[in-house]
Amino acid sequence: MIRLTDRYEFVSDSTASRSPLILGEVLFDHFPDGRQVLGGAPFNVAWNVHGMGFQPCMVSAIGDDEAGEQVLSAMHDWGMSAEQIQTVAGKATGAVEVKLKGSEPVFDILKDRAWDYIEPPAIEDYCNYSYLYYGSLAYRSERTAATIRQIIQESKLPRFVDLNVRPPWFDESWVSQLVDGADWLKLNHDELHRLTQIPCDTRDDVRKAVDKFRTAHEVANFCITSGSKGAFLATSDGDGIEVAVTKPQPLVDTVGAGDGFASVLLAGLISGRPLRQVGEAASRFAGKVCENHGATCRDKSFYENVFNEGA
Repeated sequence: MIRLTDRYEFVSDSTASRSPLILGEVLFDHFPDGRQVLGGAPFNVAWNVHGMGFQPCMVSAIGDDEAGEQVLSAMHDWGMSAEQIQTVAGKATGAVEVKLKGSEPVFDILKDRAWDYIEPPAIEDYCNYSYLYYGSLAYRSERTAATIRQIIQESKLPRFVDLNVRPPWFDESWVSQLVDGADWLKLNHDELHRLTQIPCDTRDDVRKAVDKFRTAHEVANFCITSGSKGAFLATSDGDGIEVAVTKPQPLVDTVGAGDGFASVLLAGLISGRPLRQVGEAASRFAGKVCENHGATCRDKSFYENVFNEGA
């Protein structure tokens, strides 16, 4: 049972040391300059959380191809478990064509890939996990969507849902199945506006939209990101925490900044840290991600002292 203390510190009954179950796409981002960067929002979160000292269980699928072998090799080298990575015959490993308009990425997420066919994992006891993390992109295929629904039902784990309202890979009819009863929901202010039809130009607007969405879907807590305006953590007791943006120096690209923020938020929740500290750390880490190409880093030092100010 997750509960919120008066100090905005999330604690849990015997969950602080348990790692998250993370489900969804693993893929390669293909950049215009020819670089291929391993990613996918759930995979980025798993990679980052592992870098912070946790042992996430990544549930995904790869093709029986060279790209799939590269995924397994990267996970092995990083020390991540690939026990729940499935191989789908006849389907290629996930890929995204990334184009940059200025510093902003534009994505072409290629269809009918291995992660569209994720089967339920071979897990008998979900008590070893603290949270279930997944995003809305994986819901685009019926096979993986059915797996998500099954794990929600069977695991009864607290859920951290990353909602990406990104046509054509999103349908508003999915919202209830994805988020109803979730412990945390992450989305940006434009997505919140679209889903509630309430303008989200001011913090008061965001609060009203959050209240409307919470009433409709019984979501406990929200992480609302607003680009250069920072983020807002709206908690179940009706209070909220403003998080200022951390400007990268220099800005390289913004790919994976949101995943970085989510990674630190998830890690902080699992470890029971005060929420304000977690939000500020998440902002710093997201800014740090923007100083690099892609969403993750293979340098262990990148993940040191994430929660310490000035690190």
